[in-house]
Amino acid sequence: MRVFVLASGSTGNCLVIEAEGERLVVDAGLGPNRAVERMRALGEDFVARRPPVGLFITHDHADHAAHALQLVRALGTPLFAHQGASLSRARKRVQVHAYSPGQPVFVGPFRIDALTLPHDAPHVALRVSTATESVAVATDLGHAPRGLVAFLGDSDLVLIEANHCPAMLEAGPYPARLKSRVGGPLGHLANEQTAEIVSRLTSTRVGRVVLGHLSRVNNTAERAAAAVMPRAGGLPVDVVEQGTARAFAVSRRRPAQLAFAF
Repeated sequence: MRVFVLASGSTGNCLVIEAEGERLVVDAGLGPNRAVERMRALGEDFVARRPPVGLFITHDHADHAAHALQLVRALGTPLFAHQGASLSRARKRVQVHAYSPGQPVFVGPFRIDALTLPHDAPHVALRVSTATESVAVATDLGHAPRGLVAFLGDSDLVLIEANHCPAMLEAGPYPARLKSRVGGPLGHLANEQTAEIVSRLTSTRVGRVVLGHLSRVNNTAERAAAAVMPRAGGLPVDVVEQGTARAFAVSRRRPAQLAFAF
């Protein structure tokens, strides 16, 4: 399994998961042209010989969903969204397939599970699994809900947000209302909150943690890594900054904690 993080942050979110010759796309915060450029920077073609088995939208904020219609048309792929993602423009023009937290969806070689996250728009974490590997994505959450560690812990690679440093947020240029939103229980994770979650993943299946959705204004890669790495229990920790693309190979490093039926 390979994961191509094409964008992670308030300027756009989009990643491609590849396994067994098939691909699945998570979120549509980039348009087709920028997605093509980012994939080329990683040495791959965004538009492959076969369409992805699906584009899954985690929530309806523009940095995750603005280009959903453009991408499904460019890729010729089905669009999946949960009930809380309105996608009003896309729903008028293409069929939107439903998925729901607690009810796995099977497309191609992938099993997709969702978990509701606390955010100021209906939002989910996703875990994308094959019979041998698994990747989980959890960004845009104000705190760790019940069940999050177990959900993430049955993955080989976890992409989780480390959005802000509270001191930088407090001293920064955002207006008070926006500071309250970002730092509130329905906003985004601070570095220390992410570190606490990662510390609880050290005894699970997880073999690598990727920090994403870093604020350009209220965080730095150095601050995020300095907060998380000492509590990662030796887990490799990578940081994806806004405006950059990264590729990761995924392999099972630890025994699975749960058994999935495929």
